[in-house]
Formats: sequence, structure tokens, C-alpha cells
Amino acid sequence: MRIAPLILAALALVACNTSNTVVPGTVGGGPGQPGFQQVVTNGWLNSKTNVTDVREDVVSGDMKRVQVSVYSDQLTSQNFSYRFEWFDASGMRVQGAGEAWQSRQIKPKETIQLGSVAPSPRATQWQLKLLDTNHPLNQ
Repeated sequence: MRIAPLILAALALVACNTSNTVVPGTVGGGPGQPGFQQVVTNGWLNSKTNVTDVREDVVSGDMKRVQVSVYSDQLTSQNFSYRFEWFDASGMRVQGAGEAWQSRQIKPKETIQLGSVAPSPRATQWQLKLLDTNHPLNQ
């Protein structure tokens, strides 16, 4: 009988150790702005970092570039980590430089830009993962 509360507590801790994901989608949109969809699995992290805008273009002739605006409505500076993951047209992950988690701090009421360039011309789709630095995932 005492095991059940321990299992529930462990599951609650695991649920808090999740990253939020941003992918191109239908919210927003316009020239150079693909719109985006947020997959929120950590509500506390979502209150620290809010994606407000996504922009895409092409550099060096055939490399996709993405820039994401992140806003904090908090009253104190917040720390978080992020990384971009790139995929080909079939949804297969394209490995490349820049996949390590990057740490950032966002000040109260500040908007910052997070960006990435595709690791190869094959990379046509991306995901941005945001991670609560205070509760990192096992990487």
C-alpha cells in the first residue's frame, strides 16, 4: 500500500522534467513567417518562456534558417536551455553541429531571439526544444 504513493510521486517528478517543443504550424503566418505550434508538457517552463514569433528564410542558396522570438512576462530573470533539431522531408532526423543544449537567461519583460541554420540542405523541417534549467532531463 505504501508503494503506490511513491510511484505517484516519482511519476509527478518525471512529468516536471520535460521539455516544451515548438514546431512550424498554423498559428500566425505570413511572408517569411510559417506560423508555429507549441507542444507544452511543462506548464511552469511555459510561464517563463513564451514563443511569440517564428521566421524562416534560406541562406547560402539552399540552407534553411529559423529565428524564434521568446518573451518572458516574469518579474525576475529566468534561466532555460534550448536546442534546435532538424529533420529531412521524410521526417528523419538530420544530425549536425549545434544540437547540444544551449543555456540562456531572459530578463523580465524581455524578448530574445533564438536561431539556427540547418546542418545540410536536406534539413527542411525543424523543432525547437525548451528545457527548464532547474529541472534538466537526462541528456
